[in-house]
Amino acid sequence: MSAMDINQQITQVILEIIPDITSAELQDDTDIFSLGLDSINAMTLVSNIQDVFDIQLDTNEINFENFQNIATITAMIEQKKGF
Repeated sequence: MSAMDINQQITQVILEIIPDITSAELQDDTDIFSLGLDSINAMTLVSNIQDVFDIQLDTNEINFENFQNIATITAMIEQKKGF
């Protein structure tokens, strides 16, 4: 699985959670919280990311820095998967 594949899957997960945005608004470095992600949706995002990528995140990994944008989520997944 390449970084591009990971990136595309993350984009799809986010677009399902925040339906009022377009993929054009959702760039790699766009702060997803500024697009309308709230704390409840953030927990759904965490859960969906774990399911899609078959990973289990530790409590200390679930933070703003890791979930700020697509690039930070991709980096975290690559680290978890050992890419």
